[in-house]
Amino acid sequence: MPRHRLTDDHWESIKQLFPKPARTGRPPRDRRVMIDGILWILRTGSPWRDLPEEFGPWQTVWHHFDKWNGNGLLDEILNRLRACHVDAGAIDDELWCVDGTVVRAARCAAGGGKKGIPTNRKITRWAAREAVFSTKIHLLCDRHGHPLHFHLTPGQTHESQALIDLLEGAEVVDHDDMPMAHPVRLAGDKGYRAQWIDDYLLRLGITPVIPSKTNQDRDARHVEIDHNVYRQRNIIERLIGWLKESRRIFSRFEKTAKNFAGMLKMAPIHRYLRIMCD
Repeated sequence: MPRHRLTDDHWESIKQLFPKPARTGRPPRDRRVMIDGILWILRTGSPWRDLPEEFGPWQTVWHHFDKWNGNGLLDEILNRLRACHVDAGAIDDELWCVDGTVVRAARCAAGGGKKGIPTNRKITRWAAREAVFSTKIHLLCDRHGHPLHFHLTPGQTHESQALIDLLEGAEVVDHDDMPMAHPVRLAGDKGYRAQWIDDYLLRLGITPVIPSKTNQDRDARHVEIDHNVYRQRNIIERLIGWLKESRRIFSRFEKTAKNFAGMLKMAPIHRYLRIMCD
């Protein structure tokens, strides 16, 4: 099996999620080949125009990526694969870990088009159209390194400012759409140390595993840190390292945050498939 392609088992796991093609018009492209082409772009980081001819015209592959990313199909695939792990008891509910990482925007990420820009000016300037100097990926995973959710912000945003969006946006459900309970503990580095974060997590029934800063009074804090548990937080550092092995994510080439987020969905989709079938 060539690199960056789905195996037969991988494809059997997700092919039923793709809508049946219409019976009229020109014959549709093989959807498995389209996914393989997207994965090739994800892993190599090459320009779309350099996509090998074996995947078909690059415009067609990009069109399918844009369509599936826009209509929610990539989210559905990712949620279904994650639900399989929830049903199998593979998603840990004792400890989740959180962290952020910055990716630099490449020169080619500038100059996004103005069509379809949202009217909300708060998100227009960076997310919909303009490429900023950097983008920050906020990640959430469990003790085993299974990616649970991500959230994108401009690179200068502090990690703590995205914590609520990250936790509330994590739809970790099983096949019956029953959500998992919040974890017993949440581990983060000192960037997440704030009294409001402690209070917020405790209200949710989550014990924060976040060390105090050196300039803070540790005795005044009502939360004791289990350092043995905190050492397990390195799993999210390893997840970030794995994520950036996909060169399309290592540097932001996409002009819009929407398409960059699409690549960020493809990476855990491939990861979950490999865990399930390999």
